Amino acid sequence: RFIIKRKSKKMRKLVIHHIGPVKHVDLVLKRINVVIGSQSAGKSCILKVACFCAWAEKRIQLEQGKNGFADFEYVRENLLAFHKLKGFLHEDSRIEYRSDYLAFVIDFANETFDLRWGNAKKRFDYKRPRVSYIPAERNLVSSIPNWFDVKMDSTNLKSFIADWAYAHKLCGDDAVLPILNLGVRFFYDKQTDKDYILLNDKKRMDLTDASSGLQSVIPMWVYLDYLFRKQYYPQEMSSSRTETENEEIAQHIYDCKYKKAAKKAGEEGKVVFGKVGVTKRMFASDADFDEFKQLVLAYTQTSHSDIYLEEPEQNLFPLTQVELVYALLKNAALHEDHLFIATHSPYVLYALNNCMLGYKVKDKIPSEISELKANEDSWIDPKEVSVWEIKDGEFSSQVDEKNLTLQDTDGLIRGNYFDRIMKLIMTDFSNFATFYD
Repeated sequence: RFIIKRKSKKMRKLVIHHIGPVKHVDLVLKRINVVIGSQSAGKSCILKVACFCAWAEKRIQLEQGKNGFADFEYVRENLLAFHKLKGFLHEDSRIEYRSDYLAFVIDFANETFDLRWGNAKKRFDYKRPRVSYIPAERNLVSSIPNWFDVKMDSTNLKSFIADWAYAHKLCGDDAVLPILNLGVRFFYDKQTDKDYILLNDKKRMDLTDASSGLQSVIPMWVYLDYLFRKQYYPQEMSSSRTETENEEIAQHIYDCKYKKAAKKAGEEGKVVFGKVGVTKRMFASDADFDEFKQLVLAYTQTSHSDIYLEEPEQNLFPLTQVELVYALLKNAALHEDHLFIATHSPYVLYALNNCMLGYKVKDKIPSEISELKANEDSWIDPKEVSVWEIKDGEFSSQVDEKNLTLQDTDGLIRGNYFDRIMKLIMTDFSNFATFYD
């Protein structure tokens, strides 16, 4: 059983200056974010930096301080090495990140990581996310039979392979996973330690023998299914964190928020004692202890996922791309996951636009036209979405001069963008057609 956790909308802003092909971009991040552009335009660079910032915020929150980030080599290791951005820096490269909880600036020229906490009242409203990066090279686990023997550096691909190595084993005989509406199902055979596809005729095929489309979509969807659903199973929630880590997190929270008041109350002989985990602590009041228990829960249990997804459309037919977007939005709504997609495909934007427009007109659709509501679970408020096009190192927009998104004042991607793309595609055809009798 899944519990949908409703959270207040949080503010996140990101500025990336002169990293790789990105000259300067300024993003207001929402729950669903998409960046589109040509090859080597900087889409993945933006995605990787955004993922790092979400991860950095999480580490700082859980540790209630700079800790590792005080050493700039820690930044280099976890951004440049992990996300394979070592050759992307320029003399003036800089990152700025700000949320409701904290803000930091990374200045690569001076090798500084400057942190400041946000509004004191909001600082502890943080909910622990699972930050996950799904790279474009994910089909490695499908195409290479002995992928687990491949030696590689500690990168986002290695991290994804480790996540896949765990998630795919949860798709055993009693948990076979349908892959979208493609008429195939995935399962892991524990006895042979192999991955298989079940076809409609009940035949099974090795994943390594499947089509390029299936080899690309299956690793992505198996892991996404874990993020959307399986990680919230009781057995997963209870085993995902160690007792030691939980105790450390609890102690960080206690030291920063309750210790000083408890000490003062202790001097006046007005304290209460409460136990969370294995440690008994002193509090100034029962209210403080109750609040502490809630904070520890919020900081030690996953509330939602921050998912950074490269090129979900890889090797997929356009209609399948559309269905994938519908499935992503539907499932991301279960726990209000945050989703950031980098794509080459206008079909991804077509599908997203459908879901935003469906949301806008949902109250006007006559009940007898039921087919229009077939994907209602995928509809999303445009206010929760940002869509950008990156071109020549910057965001390009003809409709949104303030945030430079592709969206108009209603949040929709209007025809002028799609018309421009189609015109580019059809130019040669139109020219040739003038000579056709």
